[in-house]
Amino acid sequence: MALKDAFFLALVQGIAEWLPVSSSGHLAVLHHLFGLAGNVSFDIFLHLSSLFVIIIFFRKDISELIMVFLHKDFNSYNFKIILYILVATVITGIAGILLRQYLELISKSSLPYTFLFTTLLLFLSARKGENRIDIKRALFIGLLQGIALLPGVSRSGATISAAKITGVKDEDAFRFSFLLAVPAILAAVVYDIKDIDKIPFPFLLTGFFVSFFTGLGALYLLKKVVMRGRFYLFGFYTLFLSLVLFFIS
Repeated sequence: MALKDAFFLALVQGIAEWLPVSSSGHLAVLHHLFGLAGNVSFDIFLHLSSLFVIIIFFRKDISELIMVFLHKDFNSYNFKIILYILVATVITGIAGILLRQYLELISKSSLPYTFLFTTLLLFLSARKGENRIDIKRALFIGLLQGIALLPGVSRSGATISAAKITGVKDEDAFRFSFLLAVPAILAAVVYDIKDIDKIPFPFLLTGFFVSFFTGLGALYLLKKVVMRGRFYLFGFYTLFLSLVLFFIS
């Protein structure tokens, strides 16, 4: 992997990790269809920058959740959100464990279908809701986050769509999706990263900062799109990508 490859992969990761278009799917396309060199450990390392993006972007929300937990404010909605995150994370973990054993059997020819699944979710999300997250919705969102382990299924697309499909209002859907991402990303990094010491430091440094700053910009953009009720429009892009992959795979 050349330094220019590291830069480009980090750029794609930084954008596609947040927009509902599947970063893993895009990285798989770059690796296997266009011959761009890559490294699994490097791809996983890029998720560290994603974690920092969430911490900075949602620093107020995270600090509020920490304070509620420390003060044991059991009756507050934020304390319930903590419980919902834990419950959804457990479901994500179970789904991930069940899917992981089949990931190697899933060929890259499945990418058109997984991008099409993301498209379906995005189009179904085209509705306004007034509800808040509850235990049933958290379970459903956690399940779809687990399914998003499949390349081509967007994590943000799946979780925000799951919330909106069940009638959750836009702001709560956006907030819960990315707070839920924290334990999922942390677990992925701890579980999957290996041989990171074999990756040259300039590659890691370049990857981290490119992914971080592009990711921060992409997340601000996504919030505006969600708040304006135009989240479903990303479905036209994933539909186009799916159709292209059907023809070239």
